[in-house]
Amino acid sequence: MTRKPFISQYWKQEISYLYRGFCVRCSYCGGTGTEKDERSVADMLRPDEGICYVVRERKPFLAYKLFENVITDGVQGLCVTRQYPEKIREAFDMGETRVLWLSHTPGKDHHNPTSIGTLATIISSFIERYEKCIVLIDGLEYLVINNGFQQVLRFAEHINEQVMQSRSTVLMPISPSAFSEKELALLERNTEVIEQPSLSVSLEKDFMSLIDQYR
Repeated sequence: MTRKPFISQYWKQEISYLYRGFCVRCSYCGGTGTEKDERSVADMLRPDEGICYVVRERKPFLAYKLFENVITDGVQGLCVTRQYPEKIREAFDMGETRVLWLSHTPGKDHHNPTSIGTLATIISSFIERYEKCIVLIDGLEYLVINNGFQQVLRFAEHINEQVMQSRSTVLMPISPSAFSEKELALLERNTEVIEQPSLSVSLEKDFMSLIDQYR
């Protein structure tokens, strides 16, 4: 059975992007919200507890906004990322959230991407420690490069099993073009999928330029 994207399951709305945010256009009446009514996709989507989400997007912006929204509500968070941590903190309100950097360079809160078993233990321990928490794992593509797809799949399945038994939430942004159709199907098999709405060509360029500032 083909799993429907998360947005399609929960909102029968078409999402069109505006430069300063996202505007919701109702599929039924065709009406659009005023500037005061505009809400971002991240504000509309509220990840549920006990679920692991795969966020399909070329650049991991929506996943970070979802993560930011949850931790600003007081939920404990852990961020695992391939992006440089200080740039992430400049771009998003991470507060006191621990940010683990996937890097071969030794340092505090730097994690060797080949030590995927240790990474799984860190995430599992974090989930067990807090009754309710959220974990962002940005860099699955990089983990695949360093460990192979099968090991990363086992890693994702292990984390997913932990999440199912808890009140935690995990967000895993991925670029679909980095995986084969079969690999995507395996990664998404036991998860919910959040699929980024389409961007206009001109806005996508602005969007990518903005994100590239923080890579």
